[in-house]
Amino acid sequence: MPTSPEIETNVVDSTEQAQSSRGTARRLPAGVADAAFASLATFAAGLSAVNLFNAVDRGVYAIFFTAFGLGVVLSWDLILIPAEVNAVSFPVADRMRRARDTLRLGIPMALLGSLAVFIAAFMSRSLTDPDVLWGLTITAGITTVLSPLQDHIRRLLHIAELNWQAAAVSGVQFGGVVVSLGVMWVLDAPVAVMPFGSLAIANALSLTTGLILGDVRHQQPLDEPLRFRELARQGRWLLTQALVPNISHFAVAAIVAALAGAEALGYAEAARVVAQPVLVLATGLTAVLAPRAMEAAMRHDLQAARRTRRIYLLIMMGGGVLYLAAAASPWLLNPMKDLVPAAYTVGGLVAFTIVANLISAAMYLDINELLGAQKARQMAAVAIITSPILVLVALTARATDAFARPLGHAMRDTAQVAWYRAKLARHYAEHREGPS
Repeated sequence: MPTSPEIETNVVDSTEQAQSSRGTARRLPAGVADAAFASLATFAAGLSAVNLFNAVDRGVYAIFFTAFGLGVVLSWDLILIPAEVNAVSFPVADRMRRARDTLRLGIPMALLGSLAVFIAAFMSRSLTDPDVLWGLTITAGITTVLSPLQDHIRRLLHIAELNWQAAAVSGVQFGGVVVSLGVMWVLDAPVAVMPFGSLAIANALSLTTGLILGDVRHQQPLDEPLRFRELARQGRWLLTQALVPNISHFAVAAIVAALAGAEALGYAEAARVVAQPVLVLATGLTAVLAPRAMEAAMRHDLQAARRTRRIYLLIMMGGGVLYLAAAASPWLLNPMKDLVPAAYTVGGLVAFTIVANLISAAMYLDINELLGAQKARQMAAVAIITSPILVLVALTARATDAFARPLGHAMRDTAQVAWYRAKLARHYAEHREGPS
Protein backbone atom coordinates (compact mmCIF):
# COMPACT_ATOMS: atom_id res chain seq x y z
CA MET A 1 0.00 0.00 0.00
CA PRO A 2 1.52 3.41 -0.92
CA THR A 3 2.35 5.83 1.86
CA SER A 4 1.78 9.55 1.88
CA PRO A 5 4.76 11.94 1.45
CA GLU A 6 4.12 13.27 4.98
CA ILE A 7 4.44 9.78 6.48
CA GLU A 8 7.57 9.11 4.43
CA THR A 9 9.08 12.41 5.60
CA ASN A 10 8.33 11.61 9.24
CA VAL A 11 9.94 8.17 8.87
CA VAL A 12 13.05 9.71 7.30
CA ASP A 13 13.24 12.39 10.02
CA SER A 14 12.91 9.77 12.76
CA THR A 15 15.60 7.62 11.16
CA GLU A 16 17.98 10.58 10.84
CA GLN A 17 17.35 11.57 14.47
CA ALA A 18 18.06 8.03 15.66
CA GLN A 19 21.26 7.82 13.61
CA SER A 20 22.35 11.25 14.87
CA SER A 21 21.72 10.23 18.48
CA ARG A 22 23.69 7.00 18.06
CA GLY A 23 26.55 8.90 16.42
CA THR A 24 26.58 11.43 19.24
CA ALA A 25 26.60 8.67 21.85
CA ARG A 26 29.63 7.10 20.16
CA ARG A 27 31.48 10.42 20.04
CA LEU A 28 30.78 11.59 23.61
CA PRO A 29 33.49 9.38 25.20
CA ALA A 30 36.04 10.94 22.84
CA GLY A 31 34.92 14.43 23.82
CA VAL A 32 35.19 13.64 27.51
CA ALA A 33 38.59 11.96 27.01
CA ASP A 34 39.80 15.00 25.08
CA ALA A 35 38.72 17.42 27.78
CA ALA A 36 40.07 15.14 30.51
CA PHE A 37 43.55 14.96 28.98
CA ALA A 38 43.60 18.71 28.30
CA SER A 39 42.53 19.47 31.84
CA LEU A 40 44.98 16.96 33.31
CA ALA A 41 47.71 18.85 31.46
CA THR A 42 46.60 22.16 33.01
CA PHE A 43 46.06 20.41 36.34
CA ALA A 44 49.58 18.97 36.37
CA ALA A 45 51.06 22.38 35.58
CA GLY A 46 48.88 24.06 38.21
CA LEU A 47 49.79 21.35 40.70
CA SER A 48 53.46 22.19 40.29
CA ALA A 49 52.65 25.85 40.95
CA VAL A 50 50.47 25.47 44.04
CA ASN A 51 52.85 22.96 45.64
CA LEU A 52 56.26 24.39 44.70
CA PHE A 53 55.59 28.11 45.13
CA ASN A 54 55.44 29.65 48.58
CA ALA A 55 52.18 31.17 49.82
CA VAL A 56 52.83 34.62 48.30
CA ASP A 57 54.20 33.37 44.95
CA ARG A 58 51.15 31.10 44.68
CA GLY A 59 49.08 34.29 44.63
CA VAL A 60 51.43 35.81 42.03
CA TYR A 61 50.92 32.70 39.89
CA ALA A 62 47.14 33.23 40.19
CA ILE A 63 47.58 36.75 38.80
CA PHE A 64 49.59 35.41 35.84
CA PHE A 65 47.03 32.68 35.23
CA THR A 66 44.38 35.40 35.07
CA ALA A 67 46.57 37.26 32.55
CA PHE A 68 46.85 34.08 30.51
CA GLY A 69 43.04 33.83 30.45
CA LEU A 70 42.80 37.44 29.31
CA GLY A 71 45.46 37.06 26.62
CA VAL A 72 43.95 34.06 24.84
CA VAL A 73 40.53 35.68 24.34
CA LEU A 74 41.83 38.08 21.68
CA SER A 75 42.56 35.32 19.15
CA TRP A 76 39.86 32.96 20.42
CA ASP A 77 36.90 35.28 20.29
CA LEU A 78 37.85 37.71 17.55
CA ILE A 79 39.01 35.09 15.01
CA LEU A 80 38.95 31.44 16.02
CA ILE A 81 35.45 30.93 17.45
CA PRO A 82 33.72 32.83 14.58
CA ALA A 83 35.73 30.64 12.18
CA GLU A 84 34.49 27.51 13.97
CA VAL A 85 30.88 28.70 13.70
CA ASN A 86 31.52 29.25 9.99
CA ALA A 87 32.96 25.74 9.66
CA VAL A 88 29.80 24.17 11.12
CA SER A 89 27.82 25.52 8.14
CA PHE A 90 29.82 23.33 5.73
CA PRO A 91 29.54 19.57 5.13
CA VAL A 92 31.50 17.54 7.67
CA ALA A 93 34.11 16.45 5.11
CA ASP A 94 35.00 20.08 4.32
CA ARG A 95 35.27 21.48 7.83
CA MET A 96 39.01 20.89 8.38
CA ARG A 97 39.69 22.84 5.18
CA ARG A 98 39.16 26.02 7.22
CA ALA A 99 42.24 25.34 9.38
CA ARG A 100 44.89 27.02 7.22
CA ASP A 101 42.77 30.16 6.84
CA THR A 102 42.07 30.45 10.54
CA LEU A 103 45.68 29.87 11.58
CA ARG A 104 46.84 32.52 9.12
CA LEU A 105 44.49 35.04 10.73
CA GLY A 106 44.74 33.75 14.31
CA ILE A 107 48.51 33.74 14.83
CA PRO A 108 48.96 37.55 14.72
CA MET A 109 46.11 37.99 17.22
CA ALA A 110 47.63 35.34 19.51
CA LEU A 111 50.95 37.20 19.46
CA LEU A 112 49.19 40.45 20.32
CA GLY A 113 47.25 38.76 23.13
CA SER A 114 50.46 37.55 24.76
CA LEU A 115 51.19 41.14 25.78
CA ALA A 116 48.61 40.68 28.56
CA VAL A 117 51.21 38.93 30.71
CA PHE A 118 53.10 42.21 31.05
CA ILE A 119 50.07 43.60 32.88
CA ALA A 120 50.45 40.74 35.37
CA ALA A 121 54.15 41.48 35.67
CA PHE A 122 53.40 45.13 36.43
CA MET A 123 50.76 44.19 39.02
CA SER A 124 53.13 41.72 40.73
CA ARG A 125 56.34 43.74 40.61
CA SER A 126 56.33 44.47 44.35
CA LEU A 127 55.09 41.03 45.47
CA THR A 128 57.95 38.75 44.44
CA ASP A 129 61.57 38.53 43.30
CA PRO A 130 62.64 39.59 39.77
CA ASP A 131 63.71 36.07 38.77
CA VAL A 132 60.24 34.71 39.61
CA LEU A 133 58.65 37.62 37.78
CA TRP A 134 60.66 37.15 34.58
CA GLY A 135 60.33 33.35 34.63
CA LEU A 136 56.55 33.63 34.76
CA THR A 137 56.41 36.48 32.23
CA ILE A 138 58.41 34.71 29.49
CA THR A 139 56.81 31.28 29.83
CA ALA A 140 53.26 32.61 30.27
CA GLY A 141 53.74 34.79 27.17
CA ILE A 142 54.74 31.81 25.00
CA THR A 143 51.87 29.71 26.37
CA THR A 144 49.39 32.50 25.63
CA VAL A 145 50.39 32.35 21.96
CA LEU A 146 50.31 28.56 21.55
CA SER A 147 47.32 27.60 23.70
CA PRO A 148 44.45 29.10 21.65
CA LEU A 149 45.92 27.76 18.39
CA GLN A 150 46.18 24.24 19.81
CA ASP A 151 42.67 24.42 21.26
CA HIS A 152 41.32 25.65 17.93
CA ILE A 153 42.75 22.71 15.99
CA ARG A 154 41.25 20.32 18.55
CA ARG A 155 37.83 21.97 18.26
CA LEU A 156 38.00 21.83 14.45
CA LEU A 157 38.74 18.12 14.70
CA HIS A 158 35.60 17.72 16.81
CA ILE A 159 33.57 19.81 14.38
CA ALA A 160 34.84 17.56 11.56
CA GLU A 161 33.73 14.55 13.67
CA LEU A 162 37.34 13.41 14.09
CA ASN A 163 36.72 13.17 17.81
CA TRP A 164 39.28 10.52 18.73
CA GLN A 165 41.97 12.39 16.82
CA ALA A 166 41.15 15.43 18.99
CA ALA A 167 41.45 13.24 22.08
CA ALA A 168 44.85 12.03 20.85
CA VAL A 169 46.01 15.66 20.56
CA SER A 170 45.07 16.24 24.20
CA GLY A 171 46.80 13.00 25.16
CA VAL A 172 50.01 14.34 23.65
CA GLN A 173 49.47 17.60 25.55
CA PHE A 174 49.12 15.79 28.87
CA GLY A 175 52.14 13.59 28.18
CA GLY A 176 54.14 16.64 27.17
CA VAL A 177 53.40 18.42 30.46
CA VAL A 178 54.27 15.37 32.60
CA VAL A 179 57.51 14.60 30.75
CA SER A 180 58.67 18.21 30.58
CA LEU A 181 57.95 18.73 34.28
CA GLY A 182 59.97 15.60 35.05
CA VAL A 183 62.88 16.73 32.91
CA MET A 184 62.88 20.21 34.42
CA TRP A 185 62.76 18.72 37.91
CA VAL A 186 65.77 16.47 37.15
CA LEU A 187 67.66 19.40 35.63
CA ASP A 188 66.82 21.53 38.70
CA ALA A 189 65.15 24.22 36.58
CA PRO A 190 63.86 27.34 38.36
CA VAL A 191 60.40 26.79 39.83
CA ALA A 192 59.13 29.95 38.12
CA VAL A 193 59.50 28.44 34.63
CA MET A 194 57.96 25.06 35.39
CA PRO A 195 54.16 25.64 35.32
CA PHE A 196 53.84 27.69 32.14
CA GLY A 197 57.06 26.32 30.63
CA SER A 198 55.69 22.77 30.70
CA LEU A 199 52.42 23.99 29.17
CA ALA A 200 54.29 25.82 26.40
CA ILE A 201 56.26 22.69 25.46
CA ALA A 202 53.13 20.53 25.61
CA ASN A 203 51.09 22.96 23.49
CA ALA A 204 53.81 23.05 20.84
CA LEU A 205 53.86 19.25 20.67
CA SER A 206 50.08 18.84 20.64
CA LEU A 207 49.55 21.61 18.07
CA THR A 208 51.98 19.82 15.75
CA THR A 209 50.15 16.54 16.37
CA GLY A 210 46.78 18.14 15.58
CA LEU A 211 48.07 19.57 12.31
CA ILE A 212 49.34 16.12 11.31
CA LEU A 213 46.20 14.18 12.35
CA GLY A 214 43.97 16.75 10.65
CA ASP A 215 46.12 16.50 7.52
CA VAL A 216 46.12 20.31 7.47
CA ARG A 217 49.21 20.54 5.27
CA HIS A 218 47.48 18.72 2.41
CA GLN A 219 43.99 20.18 2.90
CA GLN A 220 43.00 22.53 0.10
CA PRO A 221 41.41 25.74 1.43
CA LEU A 222 37.75 26.35 0.56
CA ASP A 223 37.06 28.48 -2.49
CA GLU A 224 35.81 31.37 -0.35
CA PRO A 225 38.73 32.33 1.93
CA LEU A 226 38.01 33.71 5.36
CA ARG A 227 38.79 37.38 5.76
CA PHE A 228 39.67 39.25 8.91
CA ARG A 229 36.88 41.78 8.47
CA GLU A 230 34.21 39.09 8.09
CA LEU A 231 35.31 37.23 11.22
CA ALA A 232 35.82 40.40 13.23
CA ARG A 233 32.28 41.55 12.43
CA GLN A 234 30.90 38.76 14.64
CA GLY A 235 34.05 38.34 16.70
CA ARG A 236 34.02 41.90 18.01
CA TRP A 237 30.93 41.07 20.06
CA LEU A 238 32.38 37.76 21.20
CA LEU A 239 35.57 39.57 22.15
CA THR A 240 33.59 42.08 24.18
CA GLN A 241 31.64 39.24 25.79
CA ALA A 242 34.92 37.57 26.85
CA LEU A 243 37.15 40.61 27.39
CA VAL A 244 34.95 42.46 29.87
CA PRO A 245 34.74 39.57 32.39
CA ASN A 246 38.43 38.79 31.99
CA ILE A 247 39.31 42.40 32.76
CA SER A 248 37.04 42.02 35.78
CA HIS A 249 39.01 38.90 36.77
CA PHE A 250 42.15 41.04 36.81
CA ALA A 251 40.44 43.60 39.00
CA VAL A 252 39.22 40.83 41.33
CA ALA A 253 42.75 39.40 41.67
CA ALA A 254 44.15 42.85 42.49
CA ILE A 255 41.37 43.67 44.98
CA VAL A 256 41.52 40.32 46.79
CA ALA A 257 45.33 40.52 47.02
CA ALA A 258 45.08 44.06 48.38
CA LEU A 259 42.23 43.50 50.86
CA ALA A 260 42.77 39.89 51.97
CA GLY A 261 46.42 39.34 50.98
CA ALA A 262 48.19 37.36 48.27
CA GLU A 263 47.94 34.26 50.48
CA ALA A 264 44.12 34.33 50.33
CA LEU A 265 44.28 34.62 46.54
CA GLY A 266 46.67 31.65 46.53
CA TYR A 267 44.22 29.53 48.54
CA ALA A 268 41.44 30.44 46.11
CA GLU A 269 43.72 29.40 43.24
CA ALA A 270 44.42 26.03 44.89
CA ALA A 271 40.67 25.47 45.31
CA ARG A 272 40.16 26.39 41.65
CA VAL A 273 42.62 23.68 40.63
CA VAL A 274 40.73 21.05 42.67
CA ALA A 275 37.32 22.19 41.35
CA GLN A 276 38.47 22.18 37.71
CA PRO A 277 37.23 18.63 36.83
CA VAL A 278 33.65 19.95 36.83
CA LEU A 279 34.53 22.28 33.97
CA VAL A 280 36.52 19.50 32.30
CA LEU A 281 33.37 17.42 32.01
CA ALA A 282 31.46 20.44 30.72
CA THR A 283 34.14 21.15 28.11
CA GLY A 284 34.25 17.53 26.97
CA LEU A 285 30.49 17.26 26.55
CA THR A 286 30.34 20.64 24.81
CA ALA A 287 33.10 19.66 22.35
CA VAL A 288 30.83 16.96 20.94
CA LEU A 289 27.40 18.55 21.47
CA ALA A 290 28.21 22.14 20.44
CA PRO A 291 27.85 21.54 16.66
CA ARG A 292 24.40 20.00 17.25
CA ALA A 293 23.38 22.91 19.48
CA MET A 294 24.55 25.46 16.89
CA GLU A 295 22.76 23.66 14.07
CA ALA A 296 19.53 23.43 16.10
CA ALA A 297 19.61 27.18 16.76
CA MET A 298 20.40 27.94 13.11
CA ARG A 299 17.34 25.88 12.04
CA HIS A 300 15.12 27.14 14.91
CA ASP A 301 14.65 23.46 15.79
CA LEU A 302 13.45 23.57 19.40
CA GLN A 303 13.02 19.80 19.70
CA ALA A 304 16.61 19.11 18.58
CA ALA A 305 17.87 21.79 20.97
CA ARG A 306 15.96 20.23 23.87
CA ARG A 307 17.31 16.76 23.11
CA THR A 308 20.87 18.08 23.06
CA ARG A 309 20.41 20.06 26.28
CA ARG A 310 18.87 17.04 28.01
CA ILE A 311 21.91 14.87 27.24
CA TYR A 312 24.24 17.60 28.43
CA LEU A 313 22.46 18.46 31.67
CA LEU A 314 21.81 14.87 32.75
CA ILE A 315 25.47 13.89 32.40
CA MET A 316 26.76 17.22 33.69
CA MET A 317 24.66 17.34 36.83
CA GLY A 318 25.19 13.66 37.63
CA GLY A 319 28.96 13.92 37.24
CA GLY A 320 29.10 17.22 39.10
CA VAL A 321 27.21 15.95 42.13
CA LEU A 322 29.39 12.83 42.30
CA TYR A 323 32.56 14.95 42.18
CA LEU A 324 31.20 17.28 44.86
CA ALA A 325 30.65 14.28 47.14
CA ALA A 326 34.14 12.92 46.41
CA ALA A 327 36.29 16.08 46.58
CA ALA A 328 34.47 18.66 48.70
CA SER A 329 36.22 17.74 51.95
CA PRO A 330 39.58 16.18 52.90
CA TRP A 331 38.13 12.79 53.81
CA LEU A 332 40.13 9.56 53.80
CA LEU A 333 39.53 8.45 50.18
CA ASN A 334 39.88 11.89 48.59
CA PRO A 335 43.26 11.95 46.76
CA MET A 336 43.05 15.72 46.25
CA LYS A 337 43.76 16.32 49.93
CA ASP A 338 47.29 14.96 49.34
CA LEU A 339 47.79 16.36 45.84
CA VAL A 340 46.63 19.91 46.64
CA PRO A 341 46.66 20.25 50.44
CA ALA A 342 46.62 24.06 50.29
CA ALA A 343 43.11 23.93 48.79
CA TYR A 344 41.71 22.53 52.05
CA THR A 345 43.39 25.06 54.34
CA VAL A 346 40.24 27.20 54.32
CA GLY A 347 37.30 25.04 55.38
CA GLY A 348 34.48 24.76 52.80
CA LEU A 349 36.37 26.65 50.07
CA VAL A 350 36.69 23.66 47.74
CA ALA A 351 33.02 22.71 48.12
CA PHE A 352 31.91 26.27 47.40
CA THR A 353 34.21 26.52 44.36
CA ILE A 354 32.84 23.25 42.94
CA VAL A 355 29.27 24.57 43.30
CA ALA A 356 30.31 27.82 41.58
CA ASN A 357 31.79 25.79 38.71
CA LEU A 358 28.56 23.79 38.37
CA ILE A 359 26.65 27.05 37.93
CA SER A 360 29.19 28.15 35.32
CA ALA A 361 28.99 24.80 33.51
CA ALA A 362 25.21 25.17 33.19
CA MET A 363 25.71 27.78 30.46
CA TYR A 364 28.48 26.18 28.39
CA LEU A 365 26.12 24.63 25.84
CA ASP A 366 23.81 27.66 25.93
CA ILE A 367 26.69 29.84 24.73
CA ASN A 368 27.15 27.67 21.63
CA GLU A 369 23.42 27.62 20.97
CA LEU A 370 23.36 31.42 21.16
CA LEU A 371 26.27 31.57 18.71
CA GLY A 372 24.22 29.50 16.27
CA ALA A 373 21.32 31.89 16.83
CA GLN A 374 23.57 34.86 15.94
CA LYS A 375 23.16 36.47 19.38
CA ALA A 376 26.79 37.50 19.91
CA ARG A 377 25.91 41.18 20.34
CA GLN A 378 23.35 40.40 23.05
CA MET A 379 25.88 38.14 24.79
CA ALA A 380 28.32 41.04 24.84
CA ALA A 381 25.65 43.27 26.40
CA VAL A 382 24.93 40.82 29.21
CA ALA A 383 28.67 40.45 29.90
CA ILE A 384 28.96 44.21 30.32
CA ILE A 385 25.93 44.30 32.62
CA THR A 386 26.87 41.33 34.84
CA SER A 387 30.67 41.58 35.08
CA PRO A 388 30.62 44.38 37.68
CA ILE A 389 29.14 41.80 40.07
CA LEU A 390 32.60 40.20 40.25
CA VAL A 391 34.21 43.47 41.31
CA LEU A 392 31.49 44.35 43.81
CA VAL A 393 31.79 40.97 45.52
CA ALA A 394 35.60 41.25 45.52
CA LEU A 395 35.26 44.44 47.54
CA THR A 396 33.92 42.29 50.39
CA ALA A 397 37.23 40.37 50.56
CA ARG A 398 38.10 41.65 54.03
CA ALA A 399 35.07 39.74 55.28
CA THR A 400 34.79 36.93 52.71
CA ASP A 401 38.57 36.36 52.36
CA ALA A 402 39.38 33.55 49.88
CA PHE A 403 35.66 33.02 49.20
CA ALA A 404 35.40 36.39 47.43
CA ARG A 405 36.48 35.04 44.04
CA PRO A 406 34.19 31.95 43.77
CA LEU A 407 31.30 33.87 45.35
CA GLY A 408 31.55 36.55 42.68
CA HIS A 409 31.64 33.92 39.93
CA ALA A 410 28.59 32.13 41.35
CA MET A 411 26.52 35.33 41.50
CA ARG A 412 27.61 36.60 38.07
CA ASP A 413 27.08 33.22 36.37
CA THR A 414 23.62 32.76 37.92
CA ALA A 415 22.54 36.04 36.33
CA GLN A 416 24.00 35.01 32.98
CA VAL A 417 22.34 31.58 32.97
CA ALA A 418 18.94 33.21 33.59
CA TRP A 419 19.48 35.67 30.74
CA TYR A 420 20.71 33.01 28.29
CA ARG A 421 17.71 30.77 28.91
CA ALA A 422 15.28 33.68 28.45
CA LYS A 423 16.97 34.75 25.21
CA LEU A 424 16.93 31.20 23.80
CA ALA A 425 13.27 30.77 24.69
CA ARG A 426 12.52 34.00 22.81
CA HIS A 427 14.59 32.86 19.81
CA TYR A 428 12.48 29.73 19.29
CA ALA A 429 9.22 31.53 20.11
CA GLU A 430 9.88 34.12 17.40
CA HIS A 431 10.14 31.37 14.81
CA ARG A 432 6.83 29.81 15.91
CA GLU A 433 5.09 33.18 15.83
CA GLY A 434 6.41 33.99 12.35
CA PRO A 435 6.95 37.49 10.96
CA SER A 436 4.64 40.16 12.38
